[in-house]
Amino acid sequence: MNNHLKRIASGYTVATSLALLSMSALVMPAHGVEGEVQSFFHGDWEVACDNTHTCRAVGYHNPEQKNEAGEYSPVSVIFTRAAGEHAKVKGKVKFGTLSFDGEDKQTSNDTITLSINGTYQSVLAPELPAYQEKGISFSGERELTDDQVSELLKALTMKGRVSIKFDSSAGDEWYLSTKGSTAVLLKMDDFQGLVETPFAIVKKGQVSKGIVEPKQAPVILMPAQAIPVTTAADLTLVANADFSQRIRTALTNACDNVPAEDEPLKFEVARLTSNKLVVSTMCWSAAYNYGQAVWLVDDDAEIAPVLVTDSAVSYANGVIDEFMRGRGVGDCLSARRYIWNGSEFVLADSYTTGACREIAPGGAWYIPTTVSTVINGVDPAAGIDCESEQAYSTQGMVKCAQRELASLEWQMSEQLAEIERFSHADYNVNADKSREAAMAIGQAQQAWRTFRNDECKVLQLVEAEGSMSLPIFVGCQVDLTQKRLQQLQLTKQSLMY
Repeated sequence: MNNHLKRIASGYTVATSLALLSMSALVMPAHGVEGEVQSFFHGDWEVACDNTHTCRAVGYHNPEQKNEAGEYSPVSVIFTRAAGEHAKVKGKVKFGTLSFDGEDKQTSNDTITLSINGTYQSVLAPELPAYQEKGISFSGERELTDDQVSELLKALTMKGRVSIKFDSSAGDEWYLSTKGSTAVLLKMDDFQGLVETPFAIVKKGQVSKGIVEPKQAPVILMPAQAIPVTTAADLTLVANADFSQRIRTALTNACDNVPAEDEPLKFEVARLTSNKLVVSTMCWSAAYNYGQAVWLVDDDAEIAPVLVTDSAVSYANGVIDEFMRGRGVGDCLSARRYIWNGSEFVLADSYTTGACREIAPGGAWYIPTTVSTVINGVDPAAGIDCESEQAYSTQGMVKCAQRELASLEWQMSEQLAEIERFSHADYNVNADKSREAAMAIGQAQQAWRTFRNDECKVLQLVEAEGSMSLPIFVGCQVDLTQKRLQQLQLTKQSLMY
């Protein structure tokens, strides 16, 4: 990360968390599919499209506008649309709960009405259940109906003065800004090849060519064999003068935070393969962010270390994580994850949580810009495009569901590993209790696997006949595993906080 980006990371304020991720893609090695990510900002609106060609347009309140009571009331709306003709636009809304006095505002029990230009009025649905994405909790979201989405899109692309207001039964008011909405929604149409087609939001027409098709998320295969244990000999490298000088040279070439020659160089070493190590050390720091440089280092001293990233916050078991706050209050985040695929680290995930608009702790929305399917071992659906007609056959349904199941299994293993690591962490003041809980969770996991198999077998016998027998069985496993993953995420969160 160059100095300009570090200054941004340490102190930007308004709608720049997504910009940070987009700009850093320009200065960092392009592992994966970052080049396909597209984003655009205008006024109080932004749009980002990920590498599957799914786009998300997000709008906010005008930070300079106050309601009739003279109060500042943050609100945000997100519209999500997959690529392809006939893809439906889905919408959700969230109201600001972040408070600087320590008491976050709650609207979960309020009845809230959408009002457009004082004529159209419609009551919103209750809040959706809280959920987690990439370890971050999201809550307070209300799903918009098809009619509400349609009316909002009409208003947001309407010429002239438009008023979009939300009123609560508790007397609160929120105003959604239209500043930049038409330009952003037009850009979303453009990204997906829908301008002048019957499916456009802004400029409809009769063109049927050039429509962007949905793309399957790339499948990243982690090696089936376990990562070797870091040996005592590996750990002694931190005190080896020749090895330290090798890392110091790499650090000097990549980072600003380089200790003086007469100061010891602090770094961590972890064995990755029989002949390669992962070495990490502090690279830079700012007001509320920091970055570690991570290298892939060969045992052969003649081979120069390969820099993977200069902005990591952690490395464990073939996974490198980056994480940044957009500003000190923490109402906007951005993150990346790199996965070892047996030959190199590849970008598996990148996302932001939207602009810094005081919507919620951590940010308003999960807005991915790079997504992938990570599997340990073999891809059950190798050679199948699960976004194509191949997925419609019985065999395609089964194999694509098995791919999803394999990815969920890996995610569960990650949660269990994090729980285990936390239970042995030096900073854990309740380590004994955490270790006991981790052991109990491991035993419960074994029992749950037996339950999952038996439960899905019953469903298969009762509801399935002929060729649909296996799809129903695997589909049941996917459903139960998704629920189990959510339970493990909540368990990990309760142990840590």
